[in-house]
Amino acid sequence: MEKCLFPGEPSMELLLVRSEETSGSGSQKLMCSGWGFNPQIKWLSGSEQRFAAANEIRMGEDGRVVVTSHIIVAQQEWNQGKDFTCEVIDQDLQKTVRKSTSLCTGRL
Repeated sequence: MEKCLFPGEPSMELLLVRSEETSGSGSQKLMCSGWGFNPQIKWLSGSEQRFAAANEIRMGEDGRVVVTSHIIVAQQEWNQGKDFTCEVIDQDLQKTVRKSTSLCTGRL
């Protein structure tokens, strides 16, 4: 009997990207990847929604959909210690996972 693959919980990864493209520009790049059946990424700073600089959607090796998104945060805003949150919402699974980071917490 053949088993159906169920994608399970959506999962995610949030990264602070240090690259040459942002190092001299006075900004920070935050990248978020989400995996699931139909994942969508939403960025928040406090209660305000932020809009992604770019989004990419592809099929992962395990058959799940992978969405990658990033935002660019001004260095001044980053230095204020604001929290930046990435939410991965999978409406088909009716599940949401989120992670936050900031200069003050130093964690992802």
